[in-house]
Amino acid sequence: MLDLTEDVSSKSPNENVGASPPEAGSYRWVVFSAFVACNTAGFLIANTIGILLPSITEEIELSPSEQGILSSAPFWANLTLMIVLSWWTSRYRPKVLVSVTILLGASFLFVQAWAPTFLALFLGRLAFGVTMIAREPARALLIRQWLPQRETNMAGGISNLFFGIIVSGGFLLTPAILDYFDGDWRLTMNVFGAFFLLIGVAWHFIGRERKDVPSLESEVVASSAGEFALVKKAVSFREVWVAGIGFTGAMMAFFSFNSFFPTMALDFYDVSLSGSGFVVAMYVLPGGVAGVIVAYYLKGVRGRSPILAGAGAIIVTTYCCMTLTASYPFLVGLAVVNGIGWGFFPILYMVPFHLKDVRPREIAIAVAVVMSLAHLGSAVGPMLTGYMQESLGSLQLSMRIISFSPITLVIAAVLIGQGSRIRSK
Repeated sequence: MLDLTEDVSSKSPNENVGASPPEAGSYRWVVFSAFVACNTAGFLIANTIGILLPSITEEIELSPSEQGILSSAPFWANLTLMIVLSWWTSRYRPKVLVSVTILLGASFLFVQAWAPTFLALFLGRLAFGVTMIAREPARALLIRQWLPQRETNMAGGISNLFFGIIVSGGFLLTPAILDYFDGDWRLTMNVFGAFFLLIGVAWHFIGRERKDVPSLESEVVASSAGEFALVKKAVSFREVWVAGIGFTGAMMAFFSFNSFFPTMALDFYDVSLSGSGFVVAMYVLPGGVAGVIVAYYLKGVRGRSPILAGAGAIIVTTYCCMTLTASYPFLVGLAVVNGIGWGFFPILYMVPFHLKDVRPREIAIAVAVVMSLAHLGSAVGPMLTGYMQESLGSLQLSMRIISFSPITLVIAAVLIGQGSRIRSK
């Protein structure tokens, strides 16, 4: 039987805590980029449901609330299980963890393609979400294996860039695939499953782990008390919760627009699915590019608050304006500006990597806390939008209300700034 864990019970509790790995060659970026591509592919699938919803609704007859529930299903799994699963799966080697979760994810995509009812489709998306969060600790473990701390911001920027390229590509290609299959969303979902299998094969050949950093392998704590202390320390940092708060509102708006903008554009603006997919791609792709620029500019932790506050103001304004105009060129322009605002992503996501005196598994759990709060927004946003549409009788008004939720970025900016001033004193 393959041994996936390392016994570190004999090691000192503070051995190599927060240490950077020895310098590695350029292949470190190949490994990290391969992982990010695998991980981002999951978010591509989760996000493009909005493009498929009109076709799914026509066949299965979904209500607005059911559309919102279906859109948010993967993120309810993330919200409820992320901390527990991240604690558990952080015990395993990243290479195997990624391979297994990719295989399971592909299986659940094929289940969704088969699903005859709303419930079956919901459960398939829920299970797919579980594989997404189970894979996430591999990011922290790979970063600590391959990258010195000075490169963690850039790692966040690269993650953001891949997210922008892959997810925006998904928004551009999904309408074309759907059109090629004459609106058959099931065949489109099967294409997603095959795509997932292909990236899993690519990871099998590209993904590697370093053999010269045994102290940075995932730690397995011998006692339950030790495991509890591990989790307790990871969740004790104020910065972790502040980062999560910032993400919550931003993700509420992001996933609400991803889910419902294609429907709103089709019904009220007379914009085709391919046209709405282009608009959504235009606020995803610039965000990826802007994230790299922000990561390069920051270098460390200084200057985060002004960028974060400005990003929050930009995102709120542009989302709100997108619900007020039917001008397609204006929509595209607003989307591009909105995407620039999403350059903030590395600031919040990389907060756990800048904490002092933390081990790889503690970082993985801290990231899980941040992303659990992010996925709280991802899960609540589409559901709330669908519910408001039924209650208020207007999808546009519902999306206009939800567009103000990224104000949490401004709140996070203020709290981060306060924390920095306290530490400096």
